Amino acid sequence: MTETPVAAEPEIDVRQVDRIVQGFWDRDVRAWNRHWAPIFRRFARDLVSDARLSRGKIVLDIGTGTGLAALEAARHIGPGGLVLALDRSRPMIKFAESAANKSRVKNVMFFEMNADHMLFPDELFDVALSNCGIAYTTFPAAVAEAYHVLRKGGTFVLNDWHLKDVQAHRVFGGILQQHRTNHPSKKLREERTAMATFESTGSRYSDLNEVVMELQRAGFTETRTKYRTYRIQLRGVQEFLAMRLERAALRRELRELPRAKRRIMLDELRRGLKPFLRKGRFIFDWKVAYVSARKPN
Repeated sequence: MTETPVAAEPEIDVRQVDRIVQGFWDRDVRAWNRHWAPIFRRFARDLVSDARLSRGKIVLDIGTGTGLAALEAARHIGPGGLVLALDRSRPMIKFAESAANKSRVKNVMFFEMNADHMLFPDELFDVALSNCGIAYTTFPAAVAEAYHVLRKGGTFVLNDWHLKDVQAHRVFGGILQQHRTNHPSKKLREERTAMATFESTGSRYSDLNEVVMELQRAGFTETRTKYRTYRIQLRGVQEFLAMRLERAALRRELRELPRAKRRIMLDELRRGLKPFLRKGRFIFDWKVAYVSARKPN
């Protein structure tokens, strides 16, 4: 999943990019669960539907976050099956474990683990899932790992989205770009550079052909792709702004804007996003790509 587009900055080491982006994710648990999870739960349901899970299967959820796809899959496979879900964010894993306990879902286990270095035996899983959960910086390695831990004949299903496919996010990012400070701190410059590099890496996978090629390089066959477009309805512009501005990647941008300029930017955002208002609701379409593949027998 991508965040706010920013202007090109000098490149930094991909490991540093990964560390900064991961730090955002670690700090995003509350904002994610409040504003984003209700939308991504819809994505998770369709992802699990595409996987065609049956009772008793062993399922892997890669980049589980707060556990949306893992919990959905656990309900499909029944008590005789098992879901193992991984994420490298300890705060996200703790939240997912709490959600599972509250839902009384017993057949799921969560692991703090990197997707590009899985500590599972080869050919353990019947199905692997990822609900917008694989980082662009480690995408090839994570796909290769998924191939190794899947049984022969196993299925891998994943989805993803990009800013250019969601008009409301494009409008938001364009206005932010115009108003952000021209005198960022060293820390903010570093964060902007990391996000610009992350976006540049992610743009490679905005073409589904590249995703398919990566799957085929790993050894997968029978790849299928499709798009689903979701109609999103929020309570108003303010809910959309909260959804975007409460994310960790933008908090420093806001803090470093003088109060008067921040007010001007927020006014411009409300005006720019007004076309998405219909009868008091903030409505926009969200395009998501879905891909499935199979490990040969």
